Amino acid sequence: MINKILFRLYNFNKNRSRESIIRLLLRLEGGESRSQTLRDIFRVYHQVEIGMYSHGGCFKICAFDKHTTIGRYCSIARTARAMNRNHPMNFKSMHAFFFNPVLGYCREDIVEYIPLKIGHDVWLGHNSIIMPHVKEIGTGAVVGAGAVLNKDVPPYAVVVGNPARVVRYRFSQEKIEELLASRWWEKPIEELKPYLNEFLRPYNNVPINESVLL
Repeated sequence: MINKILFRLYNFNKNRSRESIIRLLLRLEGGESRSQTLRDIFRVYHQVEIGMYSHGGCFKICAFDKHTTIGRYCSIARTARAMNRNHPMNFKSMHAFFFNPVLGYCREDIVEYIPLKIGHDVWLGHNSIIMPHVKEIGTGAVVGAGAVLNKDVPPYAVVVGNPARVVRYRFSQEKIEELLASRWWEKPIEELKPYLNEFLRPYNNVPINESVLL
């Protein structure tokens, strides 16, 4: 019951009050990785979808813009930032007064958001920045610390630098296809416990147990 009350209260509070509600929910529901009410808050009030077990900066207010979808089991630095739109360089002014109705000077949100899809088991490093024209970061990808990402990232790629570039892939193409086909991230953590040995050593040396794939 208190979870539902906190969900509703969030809509009528700002800044520090909202942060207090988040902290209380984290205590009540077992932290960021497991809190369903926190995910409901970000989905309804911030239009950011966050998959189960993902944790970190995805729960920092305004770190990710509207129309962002984040998969399951993602690890996101508190300093990571994703921007889904630019200031309008072809308008008379680029100031947010003239395109953001929250500031009270215009009625419509007239600059389009570009939907961003972040796959499962993605790692966004410290101070990584995702620019507005990025549409997808593939499952298993790594965006290195300080990287400025200006284009899509393939699954299991490691990107670093400014502008970010692919420097390698985490596994061979064969292993990547095997992992993507397994869809292991769809399993709750409790169902993966019997197979933890497969996650506790380099994957190149560990075949996926077929029972995990069901």
